[in-house]
Amino acid sequence: MTAAESKKFAQIIKGLSSRDREEKLLAIRALGILGVPEHTDLLVDLLDSSDELVVTAVLHALGSIRNPKTVKYVLEFLSSDNQTLAATALQVLGRFSLDAVLEPVLKAAGPDQPAAVRQRLLALVGTVKDPRVAAFMCEVIGQTKDPALLIEALRYFVRYPSADRTTILRMLCGHSQWEVSLLANLALSRLGDDGARAQWKRLLKSPAQPIRVFLLEALNLHPVPADREVYEIFAQDAHPQVRRLALGGLTVFPVDERVRFLHDGLTRERDEGVRAALLEAALHEKHPSFYPEFLGLLTSSVEAQKRIGMAGLSAMGERILPRLLADLPRLALVVKEKILLVLGNIGGEKARQALLPFLGARERWLRINAVEALAATPSPAVVSRLVEMLKHEEDLWVKASLLSAVARLGGKAQAPLFLEHLQAKDPRVRANAVEGLWRIGADDQAGALQPLLHDPNDRVRVNAAIALWKMGQRDVLTILSTMLREGTKWVRSSAAFALGEIGDKEATPALLELLSVREDVVYRNVLEAIGKIGDLRALIPLLREQERQRVPAATFAEILERFAEKLHQ
Repeated sequence: MTAAESKKFAQIIKGLSSRDREEKLLAIRALGILGVPEHTDLLVDLLDSSDELVVTAVLHALGSIRNPKTVKYVLEFLSSDNQTLAATALQVLGRFSLDAVLEPVLKAAGPDQPAAVRQRLLALVGTVKDPRVAAFMCEVIGQTKDPALLIEALRYFVRYPSADRTTILRMLCGHSQWEVSLLANLALSRLGDDGARAQWKRLLKSPAQPIRVFLLEALNLHPVPADREVYEIFAQDAHPQVRRLALGGLTVFPVDERVRFLHDGLTRERDEGVRAALLEAALHEKHPSFYPEFLGLLTSSVEAQKRIGMAGLSAMGERILPRLLADLPRLALVVKEKILLVLGNIGGEKARQALLPFLGARERWLRINAVEALAATPSPAVVSRLVEMLKHEEDLWVKASLLSAVARLGGKAQAPLFLEHLQAKDPRVRANAVEGLWRIGADDQAGALQPLLHDPNDRVRVNAAIALWKMGQRDVLTILSTMLREGTKWVRSSAAFALGEIGDKEATPALLELLSVREDVVYRNVLEAIGKIGDLRALIPLLREQERQRVPAATFAEILERFAEKLHQ
């Protein structure tokens, strides 16, 4: 690491030696996010700490950095008397590239380790197709009688069939433990052994659901075309977990059979979880025969189902246009609105021509959705039509949508159009006109935008600030920083949003000052802005905010991920 880099991280590194536990933990987590391989030596020194939380944090940080040199330290914790640390070490180990650390991991899984540790390690390396792993699994089978270890080793040969291991597999076909016997026969059947196949197929109709689940999970490790009949049986099982697992065998069916399999499932399925999995599988098929199922989802009261319906129809592409356009006139209004967006997703001249008449629809949302859909199908003719529509459109919502669409499709020739709407009465229209000017690159219109920094509407003001910044006027950062401290919560939240969009690190100190703000709408926008900017100075404060749990954990994880991406850029 260069001297400049050391200085850059000095404040965070200093926290590793702090007597304040929270400060030390934050510094450890920060180094994990930074991901600098040279920092691992500093972290390894803390593994001797008597503080379990510190050691746990260090293990997670090492797993985030993934320096292969540190895997030996992680492995030492696998046999720890502290079960929490042992479980953490195993979890962390899974983040390393196993190809780079295979030798030490296999060595750690030797017979000197407790059986439970060996089992976890075998499960971990069992996904790596490598002659060294195959040889190791064969040694395990020959050296142990522990059923749990035999099961993990046999799973490897189900996943990666090996004709060289036939003899040792046959030795276990009659094992007293049914799981061991089943897996040995299943592994042989992957090599074309019909006798072995007949043995495990006897369990197909076992009354014990755990047995059927075990068999199906094993089959899903490496399904083959000969298993099609088995998957057909499991697809009609009485237990929803089994029916859902049966979808793991879809890859062994030819396309026409796969489509029929899914249709049959959708026809009879009543369990919502399994039905959702069937629809997800149907979505990936992109087959026109699923048209009725996805069209039907557009009438659902559940937004997630509507989204799946739109995605499914969009994925089918131009093949479904004749049917879609034939059905369009008789569809309910709320469904028509969604179909227009689907047409935009499909794109092409046919879809474009079908959308144009809806620009003159009486219903507001049909016109708005037609505009949005056409904005996704770029064409000079479309730009001209939208510009012409703007001259006569009276509905302010539609007008705002038209300006946004022209901004995405047009160019500098449309600058007069946006200038004309800067003084509109409706703030949405003004805001979109401002955005239009910077989207088309009208860098010579800064003078027209300057007065809008004092517009009564906060969205117009922040859009003007973003536009002027993109035109090279850095002084707007000062204006936005002032807005952060003054006015209503809506003004401050808008200013925070704008600073995040601009992404200039000069705004970081002003944003950090607002982390103690009470209004949630401001707080969230400040966090989002900090995440978008990715300034190293904000890393520790951001981690400290995560501990406060003011926003859902998943939301904060997304903010941190965005922050890390920006930081690494």
